Amino acid sequence: MTDRTAPPTRAIALLVLLTLLWGTNWPLFRVALSELSVWSFRTLVVAVSAAALFAVAKLRGESLAVPRRLWWPLLGASIGNLAVWNVATALSVLYLPSGQASILAYTMPLWLAPLSAIFLGQRFTLRMLAAIVLGVTAVVLLMVPNFSVYADAPLGLAAGLVAGLAWAVGTVIVKRTDWGGMGLALTAWQMLLCLPPIVVGFFVLDGAWPQTSALTIAVSLYIALVPMSIGTATWFTLVHLLPAQVAGLSSVSVPVVAVIAGVLLFGEPMGPLQIAALACTVAALWLALIPPRAAAPRA
Repeated sequence: MTDRTAPPTRAIALLVLLTLLWGTNWPLFRVALSELSVWSFRTLVVAVSAAALFAVAKLRGESLAVPRRLWWPLLGASIGNLAVWNVATALSVLYLPSGQASILAYTMPLWLAPLSAIFLGQRFTLRMLAAIVLGVTAVVLLMVPNFSVYADAPLGLAAGLVAGLAWAVGTVIVKRTDWGGMGLALTAWQMLLCLPPIVVGFFVLDGAWPQTSALTIAVSLYIALVPMSIGTATWFTLVHLLPAQVAGLSSVSVPVVAVIAGVLLFGEPMGPLQIAALACTVAALWLALIPPRAAAPRA
């Protein structure tokens, strides 16, 4: 389906699913990273997710073959969407708490807005500009309590912002490429191609697998099979259904849900800034996803 014919109800349903999957995912990192290093965690999760995606694609009868003309854009999309994003967020978490690092990664809509205008020729309506401003405001409001932490960890700040930029670049590559009907196999290949640099990081920085409890393994497998596999496939479906600017804005709701999940699961603070960020997110998504009401015809 094209952007113009995509049913809004389907896109909104997928957005709700993605927000719940990815938003509730970040608080679980605290459990997994209590025993696993970032690199061990990323290696396990990405490897399991890639295997699961290929298995499901095969069971669905999809062709796993990649036409020769698509290998370069596939590699570029994988590097941006998953390889750099996973490595950069991993580096960011080395210097910053995972929640604060996650907020930086979701600056992606800020980068995607100019990139989609330059490379996809998408125009900015006043409604979309207002939505982008509100979306960026929501992320900034979540960042405000952590500005002093970011100042003390510039490498973590830089890595988090690079993650958001790389994600935006990968999204533009996916959006402007004719994938010839590739479905879930497109997500599976991107997941597999991003694995080698993560494995290298594991062997260089960790070298050996740590002792882990059954709970940590169970949480990591859940993250691999549900937020990583189903969530990533849902994200790429949204990218195909929606204009790039709108798809990018849809990700703004994820850190807000992550904050709310942290409040419910771990008693983390929920103050005026978080509430204001939630309000800005709802307003941004309403402007981006709900078409304006047509003016009533004059008598």
